[in-house]
Formats: sequence, C-alpha cells, structure tokens
Amino acid sequence: MARKHDETYKLIFSQRAAVEELVCNFVGEDLGDELDFDTLEALPTDRISGGLVQRQVDLLWKIRFRDSWLYLLILLEFQSESDYFMALRILTYICLTYEELLRRKEVKAGDKLPPVLPVTVYNGRARWQAATDISELIAPVPPPLAQYLPQARHLLLDLQRIGDEDPPSKDLVTSLGKMEREPSPENIQRVMRSLAVRFPEPGFTELRKALVAWLAGAGEAWQIPKEELARLQTSMEEETMYERVKEMRDQVHRDGVQKGLERGRAEGRALVGRLATRKFGAETAEQLSRVLGDIAEPERLAEVADAIIDCNSDTELFARVGA
Repeated sequence: MARKHDETYKLIFSQRAAVEELVCNFVGEDLGDELDFDTLEALPTDRISGGLVQRQVDLLWKIRFRDSWLYLLILLEFQSESDYFMALRILTYICLTYEELLRRKEVKAGDKLPPVLPVTVYNGRARWQAATDISELIAPVPPPLAQYLPQARHLLLDLQRIGDEDPPSKDLVTSLGKMEREPSPENIQRVMRSLAVRFPEPGFTELRKALVAWLAGAGEAWQIPKEELARLQTSMEEETMYERVKEMRDQVHRDGVQKGLERGRAEGRALVGRLATRKFGAETAEQLSRVLGDIAEPERLAEVADAIIDCNSDTELFARVGA
C-alpha cells in the first residue's frame, strides 16, 4: 500500500503548478523569480548505466532561466521509507542524467552541464535518518584527501515535519504534509477544500484530478474505510461547484444585462441542484428543486449553496432554506 501511495505523489508532481509551488516555497522565491515556469518540460526518466542496467528516476523536469540560455533540471524522488544510501542513489541519477545528455548530444565538449536540483519527497511516519549528502557516507580522510571527495546534496522534504513552524501556510506541499501528519477525515476534508479554493477549475483541472487520485492511494495506506474515503473524494467536486456558483453570481453583477442574468439563473440552479445531489442524494435535490424554481436572485442561489455546504442533514437544510 505504501508503494501505491508513493506512486500517487508522482501524479501530483507531474503537474506544473505543483513543481512551481515546490521550487518557490522550499528552494526560494528568488530562484522562482529567475525561472520561466512556462518552459517547464517533463523529460524521459529511463536511464541506462554502463553495465546496461536500467535505472529510472521518479520524475525529471527541465526549466529555463529567464533571459538566459541556461536551464535547470529538477529531479524528484518519492520515498515512504528512509533509505540509508539515498544520497548515493541521487548522485547516481545525476550522473546518469548527465551521461544521457551527452549521448543525445545536447551537451558537447566545451559546454557547461546544466545544474540539477535533486529533491526527495518523504512521507514516512518515522523521522528521516539517512544522509542528504554523499560526503556523509564516505569515511573520514586526512585533510589532503578531502578536496577530492564527491559532494552532492539533495533537498529533503520530510512531509511529517513540514509546516511545524508555520502551520497557517497553505502551499501545496505543506498542505500534503498536514494531511500526512493528521489523516483524520475532518482534517483531510478541511485541507482538501482549502486546496480546491487555491486551485480553482478550469485552469487546474488535472491537478485537482491528481489530488483526488492521491487521496485514494493515501486513504488506502491510512486504512480509511471505503465509504468514508468516497465521501472525502467528493469534497473537491463539491467545493468546485460551490465556487462556480459564486463565480456565476459575480459574473451576473459584472454583466448587468438580462441575457446574462437569465443564463446565470439557469446555470446557478443546475449547479446548486447537482451540489445537493452529491451531498444529500437525488430525493433531497428533487425536493429542493421546487425552492430553486422560485429563486431569481444570484445572491439567494449562493445562500442556498452555502446552506448545502454547511448543513449536515437534509432536515437542517430544508429548515434553513425554508423548503
């Protein structure tokens, strides 16, 4: 189950927005300002060593610096256990990636190799114990030899500890860490809804799908009952519909024309009805539709959507909306 959980992290960090969040929040905003995230490009991850042994990194991204020929390679690995020799693995992946650039003639004699940012995303419950620099795995040597030892450090993101010092942070990586630390249904729903607001559709449709898939893998690893997991997975969609109702209301006010008002009413009723169906079932939605048919103002539709989100039963809902 842990391996499946690791694999779903790849789905999230296969999205451009996730990589941008990671770089800007955990490597530094100054670096983020120097990179052109519109140029992010996923690269093949298969690597062949000199002994014809196939190795595969989890994810590899390429991104260009602004106003420069230089580009950065971002190498991502996902771990659920602390690997004593992880620093050696990372160094191996970096070297194999450089060899692949030479093989493909993307770098030739006289050129500089592009920098690599190696990142390990760790979601294990125990604290990470392994070295983060290859030099830490090499036995101590006399000073004259020290200058010849290899050095290669990887950025470790220990999700169980991220956010301890800055709990209010809502960036994507910290949000994942909050759910890893406290995988209660209440906390998961709260964090997932905050992510739904931060990454609204349609621009982040694929990222939201990846988050729902991640939740499925995480829920299995956390042994959340299937029925509870199914309820949690609807949170993202419910929040999406709710945000669309509010967006529709604002759009009607901006348009200020009858055609836009009529279109907004129809779309708003449909979205609120769908939201009610997802949370309380078709019978409740059918009963609510009689109330929706009499609503003309977008503000009132948004109030009904608020009630659907806030109420825990159809009885409470009908009492609040006057059905």
